[in-house]
Amino acid sequence: MSVQPSSGAHGVPELPPLSPMLAVAGPPPGPKREAEYAFETLWNGARVIAHLPGDGTVRLLSATGLDVTGQYPELQALGPLLPGLEAVLDGEILTLDGEGRPSVQRLQQRMSLHHPNAVTHAQEDLPVQLMLYDILYLGEPVVQLPYTARRDLLDDLALAGPHIAVPAAWPAMAAQALEESVHEGYDGVIAKRLTSPYLPGRRSRDWIKIKHQGHRRLKPAP
Repeated sequence: MSVQPSSGAHGVPELPPLSPMLAVAGPPPGPKREAEYAFETLWNGARVIAHLPGDGTVRLLSATGLDVTGQYPELQALGPLLPGLEAVLDGEILTLDGEGRPSVQRLQQRMSLHHPNAVTHAQEDLPVQLMLYDILYLGEPVVQLPYTARRDLLDDLALAGPHIAVPAAWPAMAAQALEESVHEGYDGVIAKRLTSPYLPGRRSRDWIKIKHQGHRRLKPAP
């Protein structure tokens, strides 16, 4: 798959249509291997690839390639955070409950809305948050870089706003990440190998989805 930008209408560069990398389900890495990973919260949100052409706008594509930009107008706030920079970012859209925690039910309600009037009203009743946790393109492709380098690039962009956040990652701290996730009421964590490149559209064991349900019964991988 080519990741070079192509020219669109009127010669305006178009960013590469990359698909999200996917995780496999499994037990947490054992003590001898956990230093090879960083651990992130398992959000169970709506996966999106955010395309920022550098003109202050944002285009959001679902995991299946559908354009969902119009369903989340408040996320246009991301565009001005990267003025003049072409970028492709990976993340998930969450809808929060009254306690500020992700709600799958509320997310499904928000995802079902398409009419502009309904979407406008939903910005108050069903607000969303975009959690950005990877970067695929920043002026040039960066998918070949290891996770640690991509994460440094993302952190250096300092993306933050009322609807935008870059969540924390815990390097080599599987137990702490799982306990923190339980405490915060999330479903689990994703273990990401520190040396792994980003593999668009592929499911890889470099990313391991570790869910709380039954994770204490799972024997850590050797």
